[in-house]
Amino acid sequence: MKRYTGHVVSCFGWGSHSLAPLSFRGATYSGVFTLLPLITGENRAHHGKILAGAAALAERGELTPLVNQQSFTTADLDAAYACVEAGSTGKVVIEIITTT
Repeated sequence: MKRYTGHVVSCFGWGSHSLAPLSFRGATYSGVFTLLPLITGENRAHHGKILAGAAALAERGELTPLVNQQSFTTADLDAAYACVEAGSTGKVVIEIITTT
């Protein structure tokens, strides 16, 4: 069994995903509920510091988002959904094109 030494941080805490693979392999997980401060104003400054820290990590190249190699348009929503249902590695990007 492959062991991970990484730490997963997410602001997406709901859904049907399983954290079992992380715990089985020794990885750690932290979740930040970013919507609560926006709704209530509670701890807004604290959450702002957390997000600023994540932005600093990304700017230094120390935080790498996982993005699926394929990208889709709104015309390809069925294919994008199928990609997610098939167990996509990384976030699936859907480009929304607007005309003015």
